[in-house]
Amino acid sequence: MPEFTYQEIDFQISVKEGFYHYQQKVSPAYSVDGTDLDWAAIVVHRLPGRFREDQWFVSEQTTGSAIEIPKTTSRDEAVQHAITKIQQMGREGFEKALARTRTQKARKWKPVNS
Repeated sequence: MPEFTYQEIDFQISVKEGFYHYQQKVSPAYSVDGTDLDWAAIVVHRLPGRFREDQWFVSEQTTGSAIEIPKTTSRDEAVQHAITKIQQMGREGFEKALARTRTQKARKWKPVNS
């Protein structure tokens, strides 16, 4: 298995509950280096709540959108599953999926005016 390096970061995931869309901070969250995917930025993280506290999840860093992976309690294994999935999509497929996510967020998420 490749050796990944992790840097702890502040990170928010995209959450949808019914008609509500919002960002929720998750901790711990780590940006991942050493993936050999210079065109994909991923974050491995936990989710809030005790019912999944031993599982790791992976999301795309710029959108906070989840990358579906099998359940795992190994951080490295979670990252490897995500890399495999992204490689299967290919760069073009991955970038198209990101563009769709950004478009959906722009339509459904209303910016908060301060």
